[in-house]
Amino acid sequence: MTLIDFIRLILKHIVLLVLVPLLLGVLVIVLTMNPSYEYSSQTILYTGLATGSSIEMDKKFSTQATNSAFDNLINIIKSRETQEEVAVRLLALHLMLPEANPKYISKELYDELKATVPEDIYTYVEKGIDTTLTELDTTLVNNPLPPEINRHNYEKTVHNLLKLMRSSTDNFMYELFSYEENKHYSLKALSDIKAQRINSSDLIKLTYTVNDPGICQQTLVIYNSVCIKNYKIIKENRSGSVVKYFENELAKAKKSLDAAEAKLLAFNKSSNIINYYEQSKAVAVVKEELEVDYKMKKAELAGIQAGTKRLEDKLKLQEVIQMKSNALLEKKKALGSLKYRMGLKQADIQSGGNETQLKALDSLEKQAEQLQADIQKGVDELYTYQNSIEGLQISKVLPDWMASAVETENLKAKIRVIDGQKDQFQETYAKYAPAGANMKRLEREISVSEQGYLEILHGLNLAKLKLQDSELASDLKTVDPPYYPLSPNPTKRAILIIAAAFLGGILTLAMIFVMEYFDDTLRNSIKASQETGLASFGMIPKIILDPRGIDLAFIQRRLSEIITQNILQYFGVQNSNKKPKTIIVFSTQKLEGKTVVSGNIARTLKQDGKKVLLLNYDNAISEDETQVKPKKKQKASILSKMLGYPDVRIDLNSPFLANATAYLEPDEHMNYVLDHNFYNAKSYTDILGERESMLKTTPDVVIIEVPAIIYNNYPVELITNADLDILVLRSNRIWSDADEIAIANLKETCVSKLRIIVNGVNINETESLLGDLPKTRNKFRKKIKSIFKFQFLSKNQI
Repeated sequence: MTLIDFIRLILKHIVLLVLVPLLLGVLVIVLTMNPSYEYSSQTILYTGLATGSSIEMDKKFSTQATNSAFDNLINIIKSRETQEEVAVRLLALHLMLPEANPKYISKELYDELKATVPEDIYTYVEKGIDTTLTELDTTLVNNPLPPEINRHNYEKTVHNLLKLMRSSTDNFMYELFSYEENKHYSLKALSDIKAQRINSSDLIKLTYTVNDPGICQQTLVIYNSVCIKNYKIIKENRSGSVVKYFENELAKAKKSLDAAEAKLLAFNKSSNIINYYEQSKAVAVVKEELEVDYKMKKAELAGIQAGTKRLEDKLKLQEVIQMKSNALLEKKKALGSLKYRMGLKQADIQSGGNETQLKALDSLEKQAEQLQADIQKGVDELYTYQNSIEGLQISKVLPDWMASAVETENLKAKIRVIDGQKDQFQETYAKYAPAGANMKRLEREISVSEQGYLEILHGLNLAKLKLQDSELASDLKTVDPPYYPLSPNPTKRAILIIAAAFLGGILTLAMIFVMEYFDDTLRNSIKASQETGLASFGMIPKIILDPRGIDLAFIQRRLSEIITQNILQYFGVQNSNKKPKTIIVFSTQKLEGKTVVSGNIARTLKQDGKKVLLLNYDNAISEDETQVKPKKKQKASILSKMLGYPDVRIDLNSPFLANATAYLEPDEHMNYVLDHNFYNAKSYTDILGERESMLKTTPDVVIIEVPAIIYNNYPVELITNADLDILVLRSNRIWSDADEIAIANLKETCVSKLRIIVNGVNINETESLLGDLPKTRNKFRKKIKSIFKFQFLSKNQI
């Protein structure tokens, strides 16, 4: 679609495009004659979430955390629980009013409320005078109330109504809050309160719009108080729960630490341990010294024992000396006895001894000599024994031996004592070895318990710090209290009217575009050629009564000439000397205008000097839509006139629609009957039969109209042998599968001779063949059209 086509489409439906928005605008005006005025108020809360101070010195502020905090606060503000309490408090305030007070509720709405609320609800409303404020709910004390409403009674009434609402789902309070019909106390009504953060500040703005100024202000006042209370409770409860958790865990950790320390104390008592590490160190030192002393004494004992053994070896010679001395004494006695006997013998010999006596004396002397020699030898040996190698006397070794023996026994006694001490130390070691492991285990258990205790204590301190910080952060403040709106909001009536008109125009234009886009009719020769796959010889415009300044007669004549010229050019291209040329004019559907098209082709060919013969079947005139109706004055559609659409009535008096007998001679126009001669015909002579003799001359062109081929049979050989087959198509219909099937066989046999002519096209569609239509246009319109064609500097003439 070009811009020109777009403008033409707009201009074609301009009345509809103006009328629909106008009607919708008028309808909105009528419907909003009595508007319901609404009042708006707002309040601003300071949160301190973004830039507020904190007692946590190392606390870091992040954009994401701040945004999450604001989201949490806004969700709490919009929560159902908050809205329930606000609704109940607002209703309790209105129920406890003795009469209507414009500051809280208008008289009209107050009367309506009194008529709506059942009597049993008033049993939940506390009455009487009680100036004592109990601990029922002290968080909303700052919420101002009328002087005639007691604070305690109000809080108790709110408590009663909340309890009633949450007790079941079929009570009045629950239904009042749940049904959307209620404009002040329902969930839907309170959901209209808008909560939003003001830019990137610490402020949150609450805005409410309702049909009563008092209710508008009081709802926001109550909403502020309830939001501040709920947010504070949630923040403090969350941090308080953490503190309680750490306190409980700290108590458990303290018990565990005390139990571990008690185990260590009991173990120290049972093991007599004052300071294990010092005691074990002292035992190790003493044991080391004892080992050294033991080894030294063992070495000293070994040395003394070695010396004593040597002395003992020396002292063993004393016995030998004694024996030797005794032997010497015996020998000395024996020698003395021998000397005595020798003296006796000598005396006897002197006195007269004999040889026997001499021999006996000699024997005794020999024995005496032998004894003396033995005594001498024994004395020498005894001297040797009585003196050591070193030259000391054996008698002096004994005191040394005695001293060594005494020292040896002394050392042995000490070693026996040390051996006993070693056994004691071994027992002490056997006691201290597992004690050390148990001490390590108990100390490790105490260390773990102590570390856990310290960590929990640290967490508790942080939780308490966080609790204090939460208490500071949860303290929302109202920096801009809700105001009482004195004037209603400007109505959106004008916007609604403009929106309705605009929407009506847009929807109408969209529908027009959709209809135009999905219009599958043949419309013109170009689209018809695309749909059918056949070449076009031209198109015939629709003959209407009011062409709106367009020279329709010229267009009709010129298009007929173009079609005739295409036909003659086609015959010239064929370069055949065959005469006459046969043209078959047919259609697939009825009422396509074959008779009018074929008659005007014959008339144009005749004007060009050709001899023509037009053959129509008997009921061709009755089949043609333009000839069905009698030539009487047609009535224009009132709706079309109102919508400014072109007059679509057909100009039945147009020469273009005249019967062929009006411009053809009797021998140039004949009718034939649909009989076996027609169905078996191979040429026009077979159709004429004996009437061929009525022809004055042989025609140059024979035009044969064939009935709709979907509803009638047709002579195949006649169409096949024809020089040209023209399919007439009505522009305001679609090309269907039935049409395609009907000409499928013709496409196979004579597709090269098959052409189409589109009949009854819109006048503007003919511009594709004729260019700008012949019409009187002023300079301004010409310039506008050039602009729309983007031909700003072009001229329409040289």
